[in-house]
Amino acid sequence: MDGFIALHSIALAVLLCAVYVASIAIFRATEIVTLHEDLNFRLYLVGILFAAFSNARHLRGAAGRYGKFSTREAVNLTVNQVMRLMLSLFAIAFATKDAAVSRSFILFVVTASAFWLLLGNLFLPRMLAALFERRSLHHTVIFAQSAVAERLHCWVSSSPHIGDKLQGYVATDPIRGDTELPWLGRPEQLAEIVHNHDIDQILVDQTLAGDDVSRGLIEQCERQGCRVRYFVDATALLPAAITGVEFAGGYVFAQSTPEPLDNPANRSAKRLLDLLVALPVVMLILPLVVLVTAVMQGLQAPGPVLYSQWRTGFNRRRFRIYKLRTMYVANPNTALQATRGDSRIFPFGRFLRRTSLDELPQFLNVFSGEMSVSGPRPHLMEHDELFAQRIRTYRKRHLVKPGITGLAQMKGYRGEITQPSDILRRVRYDMHYVARWSLWLDVRIIVGTIRQIFFPPQSAI
Repeated sequence: MDGFIALHSIALAVLLCAVYVASIAIFRATEIVTLHEDLNFRLYLVGILFAAFSNARHLRGAAGRYGKFSTREAVNLTVNQVMRLMLSLFAIAFATKDAAVSRSFILFVVTASAFWLLLGNLFLPRMLAALFERRSLHHTVIFAQSAVAERLHCWVSSSPHIGDKLQGYVATDPIRGDTELPWLGRPEQLAEIVHNHDIDQILVDQTLAGDDVSRGLIEQCERQGCRVRYFVDATALLPAAITGVEFAGGYVFAQSTPEPLDNPANRSAKRLLDLLVALPVVMLILPLVVLVTAVMQGLQAPGPVLYSQWRTGFNRRRFRIYKLRTMYVANPNTALQATRGDSRIFPFGRFLRRTSLDELPQFLNVFSGEMSVSGPRPHLMEHDELFAQRIRTYRKRHLVKPGITGLAQMKGYRGEITQPSDILRRVRYDMHYVARWSLWLDVRIIVGTIRQIFFPPQSAI
C-alpha cells in the first residue's frame, strides 16, 4: 500500500506543478492580471512542492481506505490538501512581504488546483490499481483457522485494488454455514494444494507460523516459488479497535486512537495557521480591547486588567492561562464555576464573557506554544480531576494542545456545566477533534467562533 500512496502523492505533486506553470502561461497570454516582472516564481514553486510533501504525509493516514474512497472522502481529502496549498502560498507572500504577487493569481492557482486534486483523488486509486495490480492478480490461499479465514476473506473481497484473487483457504476444519470461500484441505496438504491450484501467494495467520510443522509446510511452499505473507488478526488479540499501525525495529506498534497531530507535518501546518491568526489579533485587536477593558474596569471594578490561572495542557503539562478579568477583585473562590446571573461578574465583564472577548489574551499563550487557536478547551485543574474520574477517555484531550476555542464550543457547548451530560457531549466533540483533526476543521471552528462573537449562543454566560 505504501507504493500506491507514494505514486498517488507523486502524481498529485506533478499535477500541482503543471497547474502552476499553466496558470502563469494563461495569465501572460490573456493579460487578465499583469504579472509583475519581479515576481519570484521559483519561490512559490517551492511552496507548492512543500504543500505537496505535506499532503503526501497526510495521505499516509488514509492508507487503510485507499482504493475505496467514497466521493465524500475524496472531497474531504481534497479540502485538506487545498488548505495546505493555500496556507503555504499565502505564508510565503506574507513572510516575504511580496508586493509583486497578485492575490487574483494565487486564488486562480488554488482554485484550479482544487479541481485537479479532486479528480486525482477520485480516479487515481482506480487507475493505479488497474495499471499495476489487477493486471497481475495474485492467486492466493489463506492458511488460518476457519473463523479467521472468513473474516480475512470479507476484507480482501472488499479491497479488489490490492490484487489478491482468493482461491480458498486451508484449515483443520471447514467453515460452518454458508460461505463463498472454498475449503481446499487440511494444513498437511498445503504444499500439494499450492502445486495443484497454481497458487503464488499464501496469507498465513501469524499464530499458526510458530510451530515446527507449520514452518516446514511454509518452507515447502517457498521452494515452489510461492510468496508468503504473514498477518495478525488484531480484532482477536487486542482489546480495542485498531486505528493505526507502525512497524519499527522488528516490532509492530498499534494504537487505539488516531492522532493526525502526531504527524510532524500536520503539527507544523497547524502551528503556521495559529501564528497567521494570532499575529493580527495580538497586534491590532488585543491592544484596543485591553484599553477599553481597563477603562471599564476602572469605572465598574477597579483592579488588575488581566488574571491568570493554572491549567493542564499538552501531555498534561501545567501552564498559566491569561484572561481579561471579568469578576470583582474580592472573589473568595476562583475555582467555583461561573453561573448565569453570577454576582461576582461586573456588568462589562458579563459582556466580555458572553462574546468570549475575555479569552483574547490567550493568543499570547498561542504565541508561546502552550495553546492553539482551536482545540479542546482547558478546564480548571480541579474540574480536570473531577471529570477524569467520571469519564474514562477524558485524559485523551491532552493528546493535543488546548485551544482558545474548540469544536464543542462551536457546536454551542459553552459556559456553565449543569448536568453530567453537558461534559459528556463536550468530551465527545473533543475526542472527535483529536481523532479527526484537519486544517479545514480548524478553519471551520475559527469561522464558527467568530460568528458566535456577534451572535452568542444561549449557553454563553
